[in-house]
Amino acid sequence: MKNMLPTLPFGATLTLALLLSACGKQEAVGDVPSSEELAQQADAASQAIRDEADAAEGDGATSAVDLATLDSYANALRGYTIMVPGAWTVDQSSSDDNGRVYTDPESDAKLAVSWVENREDAAWSKAVQTVEDGSETMEGAPVGKNEYRASGISTNGQKSSQRMLRKPDGTMVRAEISYATDQAQSTDPLAKTILDSLTLQ
Repeated sequence: MKNMLPTLPFGATLTLALLLSACGKQEAVGDVPSSEELAQQADAASQAIRDEADAAEGDGATSAVDLATLDSYANALRGYTIMVPGAWTVDQSSSDDNGRVYTDPESDAKLAVSWVENREDAAWSKAVQTVEDGSETMEGAPVGKNEYRASGISTNGQKSSQRMLRKPDGTMVRAEISYATDQAQSTDPLAKTILDSLTLQ
């Protein structure tokens, strides 16, 4: 019995083979950083802060915070990093995928950092309003369009320092450090260093 399949010229056969071999190949849609890459970025950001502090000390200034005692917390899911004292412990019951709560076992100082969905800027407006309507000793002010900082004595009588950053997608990251007022002199520089280190990825 004769072969009923059509005979193709060699050039057409080669073209068909190349087309078939290309089937199933997928091109990368975009480069999404892995959690390891985000952690490396966090370490790099931490090192940059340390280098800047070392340079300042070289100019005759002295740092009130030992940056070598700080670790980096990177939240790959929500895209932010912050430096945290290595001796502070994580409060697992108050932490989730959006952020963490840390406590200093010696002084009971607390750091809470978290991502917030911030639909139509409702969470941002509420946080700002809470500062402005709260204790008369709390003072807050915007720093540009997408940053807000506040500090003072909160309604529970503790010293509080806060920083909020708004991401390009409208969501926000909020960090707050609270500690006893009688520890303000020693803890204020640490609070500033931690809040300054908050970086969006």
